[in-house]
Amino acid sequence: MGVPRLVLTFVGLWAATSAKLVYVEEHLPLKGVESPPGSPWPLPHHWRQDPRQVTIDSSSFTITANLKGCDVIDAAVERYHSLTLIDPDATPDPSLPVLPSLVVTVASDCDHTPHLNLQPDYESYTLEVSGPGVGESVGVEEGQIQVVGEGSARLQAPTVWGALRGLETFSQLVYITERDNHYTLNETLIEDAPRFPHRGILLDTARHFLPKNTILQVLDSMSWNKMNVLHWHIVDDQSFPYESKIFPNLTLHGAYTPRHIYTQKDVTDIVDYARYRGIRVIPEFDTPGHAQGFGKAFSHLLTPCYGDGQTAGTPNYPLHAAYENFDPTNPQVYEFVKAFLVDLKHTFVDGYIHLGLDEVFLACWLSSPVVRDFMERHNYTEIGQVEQHYVDRVLELAELTPIKYITWQDPADRGTKMANTSVVQVWKDVSLSPSKMRGWREYVHDLTEAGHQIILSSCWYINYITYGQDWRNFYNCDPTDFQGTAEQKSLVLGGEAAMWGEYVDATNLLPRLWPRASAAAERLWSLPVSEAPSTDDAAYRLDQHRCRMLRRGIPAQPILNGFCGEWEVSEDTPLSTYSTTTPISTTTIMTTTASPPPTTTPQTTTTTSPTTTTTTVTTTTTTATTTTPSTQPPTSPPSTSTTTAQSQEPQTNTEAPPPPPAAEVPAEGGGSPDVANPPTTAAPPSATTAPPRKNTESPQRTRRWWSPWRRPRRNQR
Repeated sequence: MGVPRLVLTFVGLWAATSAKLVYVEEHLPLKGVESPPGSPWPLPHHWRQDPRQVTIDSSSFTITANLKGCDVIDAAVERYHSLTLIDPDATPDPSLPVLPSLVVTVASDCDHTPHLNLQPDYESYTLEVSGPGVGESVGVEEGQIQVVGEGSARLQAPTVWGALRGLETFSQLVYITERDNHYTLNETLIEDAPRFPHRGILLDTARHFLPKNTILQVLDSMSWNKMNVLHWHIVDDQSFPYESKIFPNLTLHGAYTPRHIYTQKDVTDIVDYARYRGIRVIPEFDTPGHAQGFGKAFSHLLTPCYGDGQTAGTPNYPLHAAYENFDPTNPQVYEFVKAFLVDLKHTFVDGYIHLGLDEVFLACWLSSPVVRDFMERHNYTEIGQVEQHYVDRVLELAELTPIKYITWQDPADRGTKMANTSVVQVWKDVSLSPSKMRGWREYVHDLTEAGHQIILSSCWYINYITYGQDWRNFYNCDPTDFQGTAEQKSLVLGGEAAMWGEYVDATNLLPRLWPRASAAAERLWSLPVSEAPSTDDAAYRLDQHRCRMLRRGIPAQPILNGFCGEWEVSEDTPLSTYSTTTPISTTTIMTTTASPPPTTTPQTTTTTSPTTTTTTVTTTTTTATTTTPSTQPPTSPPSTSTTTAQSQEPQTNTEAPPPPPAAEVPAEGGGSPDVANPPTTAAPPSATTAPPRKNTESPQRTRRWWSPWRRPRRNQR
């Protein structure tokens, strides 16, 4: 995982960037060095930026690739053309050389599915943007600068996944000057590669159901931060929203409602949407604890607790409920796990599945005379040996399926023997439980010393929030910041920012996630914290990136006082624009109604621009003036991207493979296994509502309207 050291070269003076941080108090000025406009996030490993600039003409700019017919590249070219030319009203700067195209060259053949790869060049790329070549002239014609010659931009990558990361960087280099609204970027050379191969986000969809559209937004924003793993904690005690092909009763009895379900098509859509963005989807199905969701359909899989010491199925709060954990003494449990793992293997395309295996409520097992008899038969003297018995059986079934697996650190802490390909996720830290846990660095040291590959989450629990700039804490956490040998540190595969869902749903997920998770993203992509810029310097780039995500339609929360640009606030349209007259009563009224932001389904994207309705009445002439944007059909097929892509991405075969033969485990209390689930999201209308245009007849200058919710599209003039 060796990567080049960061080299930053800045020369000359920079134009002011749109994003602007402002102090907390005037007597507390901001520290750090302000970043130039078009500064990428995460920070490249080698970045040389020249003050010489080029511009882009959106009517002629193209992105081309040498791989023809590669679905991932074809979709990325279309997507990043829209992301780069995000403002349809922006124009080229007539005083600068025009960049006609970006040429993408991929050295390898087309790859359709990302996977865990430890090679350092798996997602590497080289990006060069230059102005006119030597010998090309710049002339002057009647006092107006006339530039002769064109710039060039070249992106080279060993794999399609490196090309995706380079396209993201190129889109970030392009910025729009606030004063003149010109597309601009500086001459640049970037040589880049990720520091870690596993850079993830954990989403919890069991505590609160997250609509599919929200998950797609997360995948978009993950790609903009060069993160490549969605750890989908899809079920838990509270609900079971995953639709199993062979056990439909799990959702029939375990989902909150029939609409709070991820159908097989939903899962396929999400996995495919992630694939186009170079993101792996790893589902987690946690057992033997956190298994109440399974028990809602198949209660016989859970252990009856003896809370009163005599009666099965009685609680002893808060030590345990009436039923807890999978029953390690029941052979049907292992038959179920075997069939369920095969089901998952045929649904999720990634080689890894997260098995959980953490936080078992041992008090329930201790209360059970059945479990105590089981211990006597196996000569177990401690209840922990029962847990180990279950873990060993499940890991054996995983290897027989076969699947590769990730587990929480609990089994590895006890010295469980695991497969060489297994990965251990470290979550414990003294900050979570000062009386029961050690610092995460000690756990990482011990686990890597035992030879385990690990990923870290302990310091990136971003569901925990504080008032202020807590992103700085996330930025300063480094998975290799522990006492260990070089060999131990080579076993660190990366980390994940965890967004647990007890207090998070679709209403607050995205602003809580971004840009706080961006801090973890830079640490996982860029340099060790000992070599990285200070948080004071990084704050300026992070603010730029937050504004970039906001403009792309993600409601990323601010990191401090300030603003993003004029486009952040829409301006009123003059009352004389698009007037119609209708007699009404004699009172003066003015109302402004803004329509909600767009919604997205995997099939369509509909954006409704704000609609302004103005009613004006006088005592002599009774008129009603109504300003309403006209509705125009989209000029290209709707995209799966939340706010950015122009056209439908290439589709892969989403037909689910036939499930393996397995008998339905009967649910206690009955229930039909054939109940059909209604669709979770109704498709919105396909028409796109256009924003109000300038009134060219008005002597008063009408400033362009822009909203961060407005769907970017190509310049159609």
